[in-house]
Amino acid sequence: LIFMLTFRSFVLFYLSVTSCSYTPILRTHPFTCLRNYSNSSTNMTRFLIYADKTPNSVIIPYPGWTSARVLGDITYIILSEVMGYSAVLFDTPSLLDEQILNYVAGCLDPDDPLCKRQDTEHPQVHFTLESGERSNTRVRELPEDVRPSLLSVLSYRRTGQWFVWSDIVQSGLDSASHLALDYHRFYNATSFTPHVFFDSYTQVLDYLPPGSIVPCSRMGADSMHFRNTSLYTSVTNDAGVQCQNDTVWFSPACRANPSTCVPLLLQYNFDIAMQLAFFLNMPLAIILVGPGASGGYAEYYRAVRACRLIFGWYQPDDTLVGEPGRTPTLLVLPR
Repeated sequence: LIFMLTFRSFVLFYLSVTSCSYTPILRTHPFTCLRNYSNSSTNMTRFLIYADKTPNSVIIPYPGWTSARVLGDITYIILSEVMGYSAVLFDTPSLLDEQILNYVAGCLDPDDPLCKRQDTEHPQVHFTLESGERSNTRVRELPEDVRPSLLSVLSYRRTGQWFVWSDIVQSGLDSASHLALDYHRFYNATSFTPHVFFDSYTQVLDYLPPGSIVPCSRMGADSMHFRNTSLYTSVTNDAGVQCQNDTVWFSPACRANPSTCVPLLLQYNFDIAMQLAFFLNMPLAIILVGPGASGGYAEYYRAVRACRLIFGWYQPDDTLVGEPGRTPTLLVLPR
């Protein structure tokens, strides 16, 4: 179902997508940035011409995370104001990058890796701008006849990006032991007891709603959250890869006494976190949270805001920016 309405002098097209919990919007950009720029001598608007001879606007992906929106804005300016194309933004709050990939492939259901319903002649999005692990998995699942041949990927570092709230860092500095909790050496369990500045892992587990935690048993080789326990054991000689209740893994530094573990909440890269915890002798209780029903990691971010823990994050994501009285502080790890 497609219908059109006018709002503040620009046009919005609403698409009903029954397989998602959100409604993507096709819209033009509300601002003109290059007011004095003329894209051609005739200043005529250009379109994409489909095989059925119909003119179509260039559809630019505009998903919910910050860097993708910045790239979408830049792409819109270049295509619309510089090159003279009719362009629209595919505006969606979803953080599931593989859904954009499905739309580019011509799949009508953004959540179907088999692309059973498709219209490759009229794709809902024309290209990707940023793709992550989920898209890398999805592109291998799609049928070969609709699989995109090129895939743009995220170009900023997300591996080993752990953060601590600034008020926790300050409490460590103000303590009698003067711990710098934004530096990995002060988590070495041989010399320090950093857990006293954090919530217990049980408090974090109690806060997370049922179903939000990714079970360790679902982190096999066919999963985007592959723990790769065999590699971990081969490089560490630690066979303790089992998770307690299939939800939390304790590093060797606190495994004998989990009450001394510092909770580490992650969205991805569980395997790397296990190795870092081992080699840096950090007492960590590692928990992985999924994107949730909305695809926006709402449960993850609520827990990060509410609990005292170490958390995975990355810049330029702005989801945790602007918290009153505190900021995410990078925990410095070896490079």
